[in-house]
Amino acid sequence: MGRDGYEARAGDLAELFARAPFEEGGWERALKTLASRTGSSRAQLLALGDRHAAFNWVTDADPSFLTEFDKIGGYRPDVNYRVASTRAPLELSWEAHYAEARAVSTNEAYLDYVRRHDAEFGVQMVLSQRVGVLFGLAALHGSKDGVTTEAQRDVFRQVGPAVLDAIRLQDAIEHQGADLLKGSLESMRNAAILLDAVGKVCGMTSAAQALLGPRTLQVRGGGLFAARPDLDQILQKRIAAALAGTADGPADLWLRGDNELLLIDARTLPRQDWTFGFAPRAIVTLRAPLALDQLPARRLAEALGLTLAEAEVVTLLAQGHSRQATAQLRGVSVQTVVAQLRTIFQKCGVNREAELVAIARTMIEMASR
Repeated sequence: MGRDGYEARAGDLAELFARAPFEEGGWERALKTLASRTGSSRAQLLALGDRHAAFNWVTDADPSFLTEFDKIGGYRPDVNYRVASTRAPLELSWEAHYAEARAVSTNEAYLDYVRRHDAEFGVQMVLSQRVGVLFGLAALHGSKDGVTTEAQRDVFRQVGPAVLDAIRLQDAIEHQGADLLKGSLESMRNAAILLDAVGKVCGMTSAAQALLGPRTLQVRGGGLFAARPDLDQILQKRIAAALAGTADGPADLWLRGDNELLLIDARTLPRQDWTFGFAPRAIVTLRAPLALDQLPARRLAEALGLTLAEAEVVTLLAQGHSRQATAQLRGVSVQTVVAQLRTIFQKCGVNREAELVAIARTMIEMASR
């Protein structure tokens, strides 16, 4: 086929990608056509984050092709020679560049992976890069396809800008959806933070913004973090589970602010087919059901001869919190709470926590009348 023929084929491809964001199955159709026009078994469109793939779409791929990718760390340049071969946006990399990367470092796990899935060869390009995310396009060649030809690479090169334009359209559509969701949450006065597929904050209501602070939650580098390192480890696990769609169980992560106790919950949002990760993937909600200045701790302290700190411990236990939760809410260790309880038992003349809680609940009920 002459150059005019290949240019015509690239032009047809550009039209398919231009329509992809607006048509059901449009991205799948465009990618399969790209694979066919470049002599490839499969085409791939992916976004690589700092720690995982935000999305990884491969046409006609076995599901294990995608699950194994993250398992072996396929997003890392020291593992994946394709990632190590990336060049400037819209510049091609192909088998010659793969060979150079493999000469420097060859990861046997990745080689075994691509050979088992018959995807060792091909051509690729970085479409764009933003902080924490790289967007790439590839044509995956297997042993039957052979290495790419110059003509095939030329088709791929010509269609790249059209694919980038289509991604930007998809981005605009998904961000519009995020704005609509944020507006709905704002109207209901919910304290909510929206996270995209790589865990970056992509929306926040004013009620949530008001609850951020140096002692509670902070947004740094686009991500959401708890101020206390031990609680942040728990929060990051909850966020990761929400992004993976495995978040389950009741919300039980508490943070102590200056004047309130915040209950933090991270949940998965419904996923759409062919979303690029720009749309919100998870929602973190903040609730402040217990205001410290409204707790009857001071009255308990006066009635039972306790310090205010001891009375706060009794109040939280009376509200049904475990010793572990009470320690977390007060920002102390469980051992500290246990030591405080020994003193409290002596002051109150009781031997068991159940007796203490019964006395406290009776007093709280009388005080609320």
